[in-house]
Amino acid sequence: MGGSATINITFFIYLVALILLGYMAHSKVKSAASFTEEYWVGSRSFGPWLVAFTWATAWTSGGSFIGTPAYYYTYGWTALLWQAAAGLLGILGLISIGRRVANISRDSNCLTLPDLFVDRYESKNIGLLAALIILIFGSAYMVSQFVAAARILEVTLNIPYVWGIVIFAVIVGLYTSIGGVRGVAYTDILQGLLMVGGAMAIVVVIVAKAGGLAAISNSLLSQDPNLMVPPGPKNWLPFPMAISMFFVLGVAVMAQPHVLVRLFTVKDVKSVQRAGVVVSVVTFTWFICLFLTSIAGRVLMPNIEVADQALPLVVITHAPKFLAGIMLAAPFAAVMSTVDSLLLSVSGAAIRDIYQRNINPNVDEKVIKKLSYATTFIVGLVVLLLSLNPPAFLQAIVIFAISGFAASFTMPIIMGLFWKGATAMGGMVSMVGGFLTLIVLYVFKIPRPLGFDPLIWGMLVSMVLMVAVSKVTPTASDDVNERYFGFTRSAVKK
Repeated sequence: MGGSATINITFFIYLVALILLGYMAHSKVKSAASFTEEYWVGSRSFGPWLVAFTWATAWTSGGSFIGTPAYYYTYGWTALLWQAAAGLLGILGLISIGRRVANISRDSNCLTLPDLFVDRYESKNIGLLAALIILIFGSAYMVSQFVAAARILEVTLNIPYVWGIVIFAVIVGLYTSIGGVRGVAYTDILQGLLMVGGAMAIVVVIVAKAGGLAAISNSLLSQDPNLMVPPGPKNWLPFPMAISMFFVLGVAVMAQPHVLVRLFTVKDVKSVQRAGVVVSVVTFTWFICLFLTSIAGRVLMPNIEVADQALPLVVITHAPKFLAGIMLAAPFAAVMSTVDSLLLSVSGAAIRDIYQRNINPNVDEKVIKKLSYATTFIVGLVVLLLSLNPPAFLQAIVIFAISGFAASFTMPIIMGLFWKGATAMGGMVSMVGGFLTLIVLYVFKIPRPLGFDPLIWGMLVSMVLMVAVSKVTPTASDDVNERYFGFTRSAVKK
């Protein structure tokens, strides 16, 4: 089902604007004193608005506008409980670790998340391990976003699925590769405004079309009473899984490399604090708007076969054409803003954390520049190929990817930043243990041991291993202890 000429023109103008913003950022990259410093962390010059929108839009992926509404549409009010922790804990994460990460990354010249691990744990091996994990889960996460983008183009412009993936890959790869993190930030401002403004405008229209909240609730009740109360249809969200998702969609945000490294770009600590306020307003606004729009869509169009197409179809069918064009650009913006951040994280892991640190430490910046562009292209091509056979639910891949990052990185990040006893070996074993636990449970299709999500078990194993191994291995050097905790190793032993 394609949109009107008005929708198509609105969408096309938006895509052109993205490329122009990437070109503007490219001028900064060309004139920067250090390509790597500018390309990866924007010369550490971003203020609160850039930080807030890059954080929020990197965190809020295509899953939030396509996959998550599919769950809202399918499971009703229970899905709001499923999503509840994402806004609250994500914001608390920014506030709780933001200042510390920003200061340490600046003092230690960290450009990527593996840089932070290497600095804290004084081990190249843990940086290499972190880079490999980013390649694995970052690629899986991008597959979900490519699928979301193709779904949007399929519904909006009537473009076949495969061609939609190709077009998306070309556009996002172009402005990301030429503009670096600044290109990502500039486009994120536009995309974030579209996401908030579009979500606010469309919810008013669609809820009114459905007759208001009371009428929506009555209709859902008549379709299936389980749409109104936990655990939802087909026992979708039993209590252990509700607890699990509190961590999966909340705590996990603090361990997403493409999100966390946004804190490396800030110009001062005040920018982090102010960004936290902006992020809280932005994310709560669009989550509530999207939820209400989705359950209203269930009333207006109760028999949509592909749930991932629910939001685009409802918007195209029931919203004014110009507004539909803006709103359908919003999920596309969410997809792009996540993919561009992931592309930088994955290419950074490959070039800086694997190649430069472990293979050729003296590589020239000009070579790094060429390799960065080439890697972005290659990663995009690989993800494109992996996206050709989409899953039934887009959000299933999103949950796998963010859970993988969280199981591997949450404890090494939090305990490394706030526990003086964390050691290099403890950090390494903790990361491996969390990673392997999650992978084993997925590979052997053990989705809910004792009813809890694999992430819970991955984080538990990671924490236990961190404490146990750190207790019997040497503590960090005096330099690390002084920079992170303000005292020497002798003080730690006491």
